[in-house]
This record gives sequence, C-alpha cells and structure tokens, in this order.
Amino acid sequence: MSEFPGGLVARADAGCPPSMGRRWRAVWRIGGGGLLVLSLLAMAVAFVWLNAPLQPYAPLSGLPADRVALLALGDQGSGDLQQWRVGRGMERAAEALGGINLVMLLGDNFYGAPLSDTSDRAWALRFERVYWGAWLSHVPFFAVLGNHDYPKSADVELAYSREKKGSGRWQMPARFYTRDFGRAGERPLVRVVFLDSAASRESLLQQAAFIQQAFSAPGPAPVWRVVAAHHPLRDHGPDGQNQQLQEDLLPMLQRSGVDLFLSGHDHNQQLIVRPGEPAWVISGGGGQRVNALDSAAHADTLFAVARPGFSAVEFSAEQARISSYDASGQAESSFDWPRACAGQPQGCLAAEQRGALAGR
Repeated sequence: MSEFPGGLVARADAGCPPSMGRRWRAVWRIGGGGLLVLSLLAMAVAFVWLNAPLQPYAPLSGLPADRVALLALGDQGSGDLQQWRVGRGMERAAEALGGINLVMLLGDNFYGAPLSDTSDRAWALRFERVYWGAWLSHVPFFAVLGNHDYPKSADVELAYSREKKGSGRWQMPARFYTRDFGRAGERPLVRVVFLDSAASRESLLQQAAFIQQAFSAPGPAPVWRVVAAHHPLRDHGPDGQNQQLQEDLLPMLQRSGVDLFLSGHDHNQQLIVRPGEPAWVISGGGGQRVNALDSAAHADTLFAVARPGFSAVEFSAEQARISSYDASGQAESSFDWPRACAGQPQGCLAAEQRGALAGR
C-alpha cells in the first residue's frame, strides 16, 4: 500500500475481491522467500564446488598425433567475471575446433596479492575452477611467468607444478623450458620454447642461447618452431615496441628459424607480420581490463582488436591456422599459413588471407 499527494491510497490488490488480494500477498511473500532460498542454495553449491578436493586430471587419449591444436591467452589472472567468461568461451571454442591438445598461459597468471603458497585459494578462483569442461578439464596448461607474477608468486607457481598440486594440469617445470607436441612421421610436429621474459637481462641472454640449443638439438628437426613468452617484441598497443627484447632475442629467433612468437602483456589481440621475422601473436585479453590500440593504421598488422578473448593455433604438417576469438568463443579472424609457402609469414599470410579478412 502506498500514499499519494492529497491523501489518496493505492493498494496492490485494489479492485480485487478480498480473498484474491490475500492470495496475491501470500504468493508475493512465498515468491520473495523462494528467491532468497534459491540464491542461498546457489551460493552454498558454489562454495562446495570451489572448495571440493581436486581430482588428478585424466589426459585425453585417441587424439591424432599428426594434428596439434592449442589455445593461448595471457593476462588472465584477475579472478574477475571477465576471466570466467573467457574460460567458458575457451571451452566452446575447443568443442568447435573438434578438440584441443593444450592451453598456453602467457603470463600475469595471478594479479593482486602474491600467492602465499600452493594451497592459496587463488589457485581455485583463478585457475582450477575457471578452466573446466569436457576439453579444458583434460588438457595440460603450459604457463610462463609475467611481470605481475614476480617476485613471490613465481616461486609458488613453479612449486605448484613440480609438486603436482591440484588437478595436475599446471605445467611450469622451470622458468624457461621446451616441449615437443605431435608427430609428422619421424619429426616432431611442433617444438615450443617457453621463456621467462620478465627475468633479468643476464637471464634473457642465457635464454637466447637456450633458444639456439632447442632448435639445433640432434635428431629430426621440428616442422613448426614456436616461442612463447609474456612480453611481445612487436606491439602496437600502449606498451609499444620492446627495444631491449628485440636486441636480446630477435637475432636468435631469426637465426633459429622461429615461425611463431606468442605473447601477452598488452591487454588486447594482435597479429603482426614483418619480413624476415616470426609471426607475432599478442593474446593478452584473458581477463584483465583491455588496453586501447594505436589508432594509426599499420601495414604490418593483419588483425588487431581491443577486446577480451584468446587465440587458437592449429598445426599440421601441411599448414598452420592462426585464429582469434572473442570472450564468448566466437572466431573473429582466421589465417592459414601453408608450410610449403616459401619465405617468412609476412608474405604467406598476407597473400592467403589479408584481403579476405579486411574490415573484420
């Protein structure tokens, strides 16, 4: 019941028989109480789910060895709703791709207060429970360190991997390391070097030598050569070009024939190609607020959006496909790179897809 100017009174059940008014008020009371009960029940279920013991993940079996599909994202560790939205979009994209083999986390895995230890609740709220589903629950997550993981969280992240904590999906055996994925006959299909670009200058120079060792090791050479790190070398966002990393790493990347460099740090998505250099993929829209892009047009940029999301790369012996996805898991761009294409990606990607995707 409410009162209007002049003393007029309005009733919610005005014009209704007395019995109907009583019923309406009863329904309203029950409805409001029911919503409260449902809300409390949902909160209780969420609390139990977040705190339930984690079971060791069961790796997928039966996937073809001659195809490797991965999702890549960085700057995801906010714990905000945006990170959870991207996580659900990743599961939808994995399903649409027909499955994935792994996820790459490109640094800044935990924002805010540093991790206290391997039992910190942030592990559940910013990793274990964020990425789940028919695909994400059954693939390893290979992580690198970002500047927000330093100084204390870095050691905890390494310990979480080495001690096989949680579900066991978190993979970070060292501050920089290498892994092979898939097979093309006797050759590794993809070799990835994971770097710690937030480390000291002395360490970066050591990592440059590590790149050379990884791609000149005895045995069959990999079909595709990939490097993953937090900081990009080429960037048209607010952080701009990283001159120090270009000086320390670019010559070795070129000498080692690296095809693709995956990074985050700038909170957006970019695909940059230059003659004689790897393809530069920036995928930093994993959960933190996005960064605006340089408004100028850049001839070396095939794709750039200031939106949350992630990237996908599919490898076979014949080609690689580089795709960008929005937070909901919808593909926004896709570029095919034939392995037989002569030269670096600048010519191959531009010739194959640039005109078809203009304006996307």
